[in-house]
Amino acid sequence: MHSHLLPGIDDGVKTVYQSAYILEQFEKLGVQKIITTPHVMQDVWPNTSDIIESKLEEMQRALTSLDIEVELKASAEYMLDDLFLQRMKDKDVIALGDKYLLVEMSTYNPPINLTEILFEIKLAGFTPILAHPERYSFYQNDLNKFIRLKESGFMFQLNLLSISGYYGDKVKQTAIKLLSENLFDFAGSDVHNYQQFEILEKGFPSKYASKVSEVMKKNSFFLHS
Repeated sequence: MHSHLLPGIDDGVKTVYQSAYILEQFEKLGVQKIITTPHVMQDVWPNTSDIIESKLEEMQRALTSLDIEVELKASAEYMLDDLFLQRMKDKDVIALGDKYLLVEMSTYNPPINLTEILFEIKLAGFTPILAHPERYSFYQNDLNKFIRLKESGFMFQLNLLSISGYYGDKVKQTAIKLLSENLFDFAGSDVHNYQQFEILEKGFPSKYASKVSEVMKKNSFFLHS
């Protein structure tokens, strides 16, 4: 439910071949469906719904020709910035499932108008899923801040790479804390390239694996949406 596998439109895979290869490896692990989520970010990757859907169709055709059977869909990972607010007003967003939006913040500071953005998301009939909350440095030392975020209406998505230590020890320990407090609603790979896939493929220490598995099972919610 979170990856960057549409080629050439953000900091993820660059070619159809790279994407197809990673998707094939996920299929070999037993993954049935992937909802990939390219960045939508003002002044960096201002992808429109049309761009994303066109690139998705290109990849779906490639998978068919290569006999790769994993089901590929697309949504987006929306930065909570001014462009996102405009896209909301223009109804130029792609839901994750029927009524969810995968969103992210800067890892260094939250948007000053976070309350306004959350209100607009709810007003439009969506529920925000906050990508990788464990990576936001301004929340890491205060569990109550995470709890207040959840109470305000955000759902939380764990980055599986966080548990592996890929983003550093502080992120890893925050992820483990949120995991132990049962604050995660979903899990995502956030895979951008094959090197990251290889890290995921190694799995997790047994003391975390059962908890991670519990969260991953919740992703089945999106299997038929």
